[in-house]
Amino acid sequence: MLANIAILIGCFAVSVFCVYVMIRNAAALGLIQIPLGRSSHVKPTPAGGGVGIVIAACMAGFLLPGTTLSDLALLVLSLIIAVVGFIDDRNPLPARLRMAVQTVSVICVLLITQPVAVLSGGSNLILMPLLALLLLISGVWWINLFNFMDGIDGIAGQQAVTMMVSAMTLSFLQVPAALDQWPWWMMAIVAVATLGFLVFNWPPAKIFMGDAGSTFLGFIIVALAFQTLVQGWMTLPQWLLLSLLFATDATTTLIVRFLGADRLSQAHRAHAYQRLSRRFGGARPVSTAAFFINLLILLPLAMIVPQGFAGWCIVLIAYGLVILAVLAAGAGLPDDVSASPQAYRARCVRLNGRKPT
Repeated sequence: MLANIAILIGCFAVSVFCVYVMIRNAAALGLIQIPLGRSSHVKPTPAGGGVGIVIAACMAGFLLPGTTLSDLALLVLSLIIAVVGFIDDRNPLPARLRMAVQTVSVICVLLITQPVAVLSGGSNLILMPLLALLLLISGVWWINLFNFMDGIDGIAGQQAVTMMVSAMTLSFLQVPAALDQWPWWMMAIVAVATLGFLVFNWPPAKIFMGDAGSTFLGFIIVALAFQTLVQGWMTLPQWLLLSLLFATDATTTLIVRFLGADRLSQAHRAHAYQRLSRRFGGARPVSTAAFFINLLILLPLAMIVPQGFAGWCIVLIAYGLVILAVLAAGAGLPDDVSASPQAYRARCVRLNGRKPT
């Protein structure tokens, strides 16, 4: 226990140091983000701060007592994801290449952790392939949506911290022995490494996370989620509740933009959280609100959500309510268009049968 705590303290220090080094050397590395028309920042800002999270978390994960070959494999896969993200931060890579790396990596995680057999009961030969495909698509989508949601100061960092702290709490309450296992401490490491980054990223940010950090966090959260499901520490409805804010905003925005015949690969600032940050004068109120919603509403809800049909009903109701809130904030709409049913009807040209302009 004392050794693990010492590793956590070292992890935080390494994260802070590495992020500081990235700030000082961002220009030399070609990692300065210049404000563009679709940007949420107004002055040139260093990027790539997520490298500090990656270095600190992976070093600490390797040093944890009881690390198995499977755990090491997950860390290596997360490093691969981060390296691809860092290269993409400097010189944009083809989307197909990034998607291929992410897909193969999630397939490897599925093979290593074996959540399909646990969730399906291991007996339904028809359900297992469908569940494997669903988990694969969900895993790849989570990596990408986590990247999409890293668009204002502090938002992605707080999400990683609150999700990890919440998952640690739920795991310990369900199985106190989880405190002795590698996945539980790895969740603590991810939270602490991200806190080191948030020292510099909380609004107003001195550095941005970049794809290296956001894709790493998205991937490691998927891997740890699969491990907790297999260990019986948490249920799928609980993870869906913890991911609710990010999942609803990113998915709803994507669907609206698809129905509006937008180029989905084109950068934008039409997410609900981005529109809210402009409405309320900056990132601080939005990131702060997300932090407290995650810890004071979604975590308690995940604590009491029952298993079975009733639990899934609660998840569906929660998602439905938040999707309505996301639409009310104008997710997917242009900057100069206020949210309304009429605006969404006009936006969805694919449903209206009109050709996109």
